[in-house]
Amino acid sequence: MRKFDMAAAWDDARQLMRSYTALTVAIAAVFLFLPALAFAWLGPAPVAPTEGMGIDQIVRIYEQNMVQSLVPRIGVALAALIGTAAILRLWLARGGVSVGESLAFALALFPTLIAIELLTSLAFALGLLLLIVPGLYLVGRLAVTVPAAIDRGIRNPIDAIRTSWRLTDDNGWSIFFFLLLVTLVIGIISVIAGVVTMSLFGAETGAGKIVSGLVGAAFIAAGSFVSLAVSAAIYRQLAAEGTAGVFE
Repeated sequence: MRKFDMAAAWDDARQLMRSYTALTVAIAAVFLFLPALAFAWLGPAPVAPTEGMGIDQIVRIYEQNMVQSLVPRIGVALAALIGTAAILRLWLARGGVSVGESLAFALALFPTLIAIELLTSLAFALGLLLLIVPGLYLVGRLAVTVPAAIDRGIRNPIDAIRTSWRLTDDNGWSIFFFLLLVTLVIGIISVIAGVVTMSLFGAETGAGKIVSGLVGAAFIAAGSFVSLAVSAAIYRQLAAEGTAGVFE
């Protein structure tokens, strides 16, 4: 079984992000950036806890915010799912694929992708309940489920999960720590950008809400784009000989 190489995966992820730039950026703008921006500008305003509230009150406010924003969040997530599938299709296709063809493929595979998201999320949740460690391990083992389904046209979500499990054999923890490192870097940069934006413009109304929404949506789209490239690079490295040089 091939051993996972973090440095090679990052190099390939960077190469992927440079390939089909205009096409992939256009899809990311429509399906990742614009829905996030619409949610930031038009979504329900969250209720902020006030000073002196107890833990129970803060938890209730958090639950209230989650309930009132559930429907628009689902809409944003579904749009992102189509966009990520189309981008992965462009990156992983062996021959030339147009934007229209990649979007049509993503829509055709949409029910499978929803099932994969539900099943993997359930697996992660159950794993985290079992002393956390199993859930973290599953992150690594199931990391290439979606890329495998898209590259191989797998319609059965269970088969896609089995494919990821087979490809990541003996590499689960290496992949998890690589994904953790990438996520931490993206998160730190996003937090810094958010703090700077809020300190300069605020975030409640007017220009502050407009600018903070733009910055937040841009970082959500950029972070998702990088994470996609990383997952595709992991898959390409582990899947088969010769795939890593597709865009060279």
